Amino acid sequence: MFLVMYSSNNIILGKDGKYRWVYEVHLLKNYVILWEVYRVFAISAIICYFLVGCIGFCSDGLDALKMMVPNPKYVAIVIAAILVIGLLGYFLYAALNGWKYCVRFTMDNNEVVHEMMPKHAKKAQVVSTLAVLAGLMAGKPGVMGGGMLAARTTSVSTFMNVRKVKGVKRRNLIKVNERLFRNQVYAEKEDFDFVYNFICEHCPNAKKC
Repeated sequence: MFLVMYSSNNIILGKDGKYRWVYEVHLLKNYVILWEVYRVFAISAIICYFLVGCIGFCSDGLDALKMMVPNPKYVAIVIAAILVIGLLGYFLYAALNGWKYCVRFTMDNNEVVHEMMPKHAKKAQVVSTLAVLAGLMAGKPGVMGGGMLAARTTSVSTFMNVRKVKGVKRRNLIKVNERLFRNQVYAEKEDFDFVYNFICEHCPNAKKC
């Protein structure tokens, strides 16, 4: 599949055939990450609940299962604890990162890479670096990977493995989900349609919404 030619003030097409752009997420305006924190907490609580039930069943049989019937009072306490701990953890994380974090994206016909920059990195710095590196010859991936703005966290979505693509335009967010892995791709308002359509066109096994 040929690479679609596209360029804007935000997205840079390098000579290596990869699109690169930077997005700065404002953690007090965009709460998508907070919902992800709650989702992880909830899944962890459910898994722990069923693990305890399985262990009890193996040791005490059906009597243990009767003890596992949820008590509304305790369920309410657990939910409240998850909400409070998740919120405190989120605001602590946001404060340590200056209430925002800078994300660099790299995308080609095969995958999209989400790279979180170190907390001291600013969008202008990363954009400037990309503008210089975009002119380098293809075949030198180590140059980008070994730059002064090395990524702290990297998430890679291989398009062939993606099962669902969901666009949330009001949040400038595209959810790229595999069976056991969820990725978040951000793009500025003026570039959103291009990035969303590009990902959809290159994910033949995905449900689009």
